[in-house]
Amino acid sequence: MKAVSVKQVNEYIARRLKDDMNLHNIPVIGEISGLSKSGSHVYLSLKDNESIIKCAIWASNLTRIDKELLKNGTKVICVCDISPYPKGGSYSLSIRHIEEVGIGDYAKEYERIRKLLMEEGLFDQSHKRPLNPFPERIGVVTSDTGAAVEDIKKIITSKNNYVDILIFPTLVQGIGACKSIIDNIELANRLHNSGLRIDTLIVGRGGGSKEDLIAFNDEGVARAVFASDIPVISAVGHESDVAITDFVADVRAETPTAAADMAVPDTALLAEQIESMRDVLSSSIEIKLDNSRKEIRDAVRLMLSGIQSKINEVRLAVEQAAVTISENSPERIMEKGYGAVTDSDGLLIRSIDSIQVGNEYSIIVKGGRFTARATEKECYDGR
Repeated sequence: MKAVSVKQVNEYIARRLKDDMNLHNIPVIGEISGLSKSGSHVYLSLKDNESIIKCAIWASNLTRIDKELLKNGTKVICVCDISPYPKGGSYSLSIRHIEEVGIGDYAKEYERIRKLLMEEGLFDQSHKRPLNPFPERIGVVTSDTGAAVEDIKKIITSKNNYVDILIFPTLVQGIGACKSIIDNIELANRLHNSGLRIDTLIVGRGGGSKEDLIAFNDEGVARAVFASDIPVISAVGHESDVAITDFVADVRAETPTAAADMAVPDTALLAEQIESMRDVLSSSIEIKLDNSRKEIRDAVRLMLSGIQSKINEVRLAVEQAAVTISENSPERIMEKGYGAVTDSDGLLIRSIDSIQVGNEYSIIVKGGRFTARATEKECYDGR
């Protein structure tokens, strides 16, 4: 096998690139960064959310370009040709013309994504989930070096000394921002579904220009927010504008500070409410006990009154019975001149039918008894 030199390989690649007509007069859209000047030539990079490419404006083309557009952070459309560098085994773009990307281009893309997701139903209120009113852990997808994360931590810790905060360090602008946001949303959900419960996920960043907020208008980021199993607060620091993530999230906060404030309850306020409720409950219990005691006292008095009334009724009945018994006792009857007759066996004679003429009978009267013989008998019914 015959080997070729590094130079031969690089020159071959350079020729192939130069011969490719698709790599001539390429309109490339991107953001200017790393702007520098060397001699009469200008060097820069064009970047988007996912990639970056080196570019050069040679002196021969520089006179035809608006110098006001050559600023870091400016989004432009550059008409370029491929420019290989065989010796270094690299390539760049040679810029021949530059146009600024107007706000209208951003707005068109924003509106395209907004309309697409709205038609798919991702904005529907029926998909919105309430935040856990008593969370144990808050996840935060944002830059770990910006002011936003510090504001979030400060607000949460000042309001709530119970909840845990889990930070997912994230690129929120520039190359790789969209992927970083999506990856960390998915990571938070994997942790949540594997047992590390995350009650609420704050996704956002601090304020910035429209260009700085591009990642939060990205379709992929919006779909990741919508697909989250964890309720999401969209917290992009741009009070006057609305990001696509604001539409698909469960809750929108105007700033990261506002997101932190709504994510957790104030434990001091809760303690005051609990103490107030305890006082109200204690007072209610005491009132209930007082009412119950009064009801019991009234019931006892009523019961005792009823018992006493019943006793009086029984006593009167007993007394009446005693009078009746007394009035109808044999002694009282005998005092009225009546007597009792018994036969020789001591059996009480109850009617004339039991009398046998010639038999002796005992007559019991008041004060004693005596014996008499029946000499005749007369029945009142004529017998």
